[in-house]
Amino acid sequence: MSVLPAFSLLRPTTVEEALAAIGDDAMPYAGGTEALLAMRAGLLRPNALVDLKALAELQLLEERSGRMRIGASATHRAVARDAVVADRLPMLSAVLRRVGNARVRATGTLGGNLCFAEPKSDVATALVALDADVVLRSARAERTLPVRELVLGPYTVARDLDELLVRIEVPLEPARRAVYLKYQTMERPSVGVAAVGWDEGGRRRIVVGAVSDRPMCFDGDATAPIDPEMVAAAVEPIPDLAGSTRYKRHITGVLVTRALRQLEAAG
Repeated sequence: MSVLPAFSLLRPTTVEEALAAIGDDAMPYAGGTEALLAMRAGLLRPNALVDLKALAELQLLEERSGRMRIGASATHRAVARDAVVADRLPMLSAVLRRVGNARVRATGTLGGNLCFAEPKSDVATALVALDADVVLRSARAERTLPVRELVLGPYTVARDLDELLVRIEVPLEPARRAVYLKYQTMERPSVGVAAVGWDEGGRRRIVVGAVSDRPMCFDGDATAPIDPEMVAAAVEPIPDLAGSTRYKRHITGVLVTRALRQLEAAG
């Protein structure tokens, strides 16, 4: 593996200092599990890295007004172990306990995972299914955006260069049931399926990740149920070594069928 290119390391002590530092040639980072690999491969060449690990606001984990607020620099392991997440968002907790490997879970962050927009991210798929939002802040303003609108495509997000993703907010809905299934033979999943169900009106949501260039969302209800074959036909598999288009669509259909059955059994 090649060595890292030369760069400056900036260590702000407040979010305001971080916002003043980031820009075209100064990239924010916390865990660095994806960014540093991309830099070694020559895919990223920032002049400076802005280290966010010392910012307490970005480590936040709290329940407020019926929503779970997760600081962007909270690690996968910390979020998975949080008592409120484990109790109220068990699907998300289970997903985070299986992300990558032990090193990635201990150092990688939810905010970094979302901003890197790796197409095979389990995290983005689960958060889209759970109707999560992100809060983006700049020196100019603060705005809230659904995760499903944040991820635009492979390694591309709707974040301006002077914006910092400061937290993720997930609604805590007691009537909601959720499951996550994935098929994986290599380091990253070939197919990930998040399924969410609500009792009212028989509402169902399926989000398929790792297959297309970003998570694909499908909604249905008692009058128009989700058809696993329709979902499988609608996904647009990325060409890679994880399998052919036909194979991935087949696996997608199988996992969607199983996920919907598990929702029904949980009800």
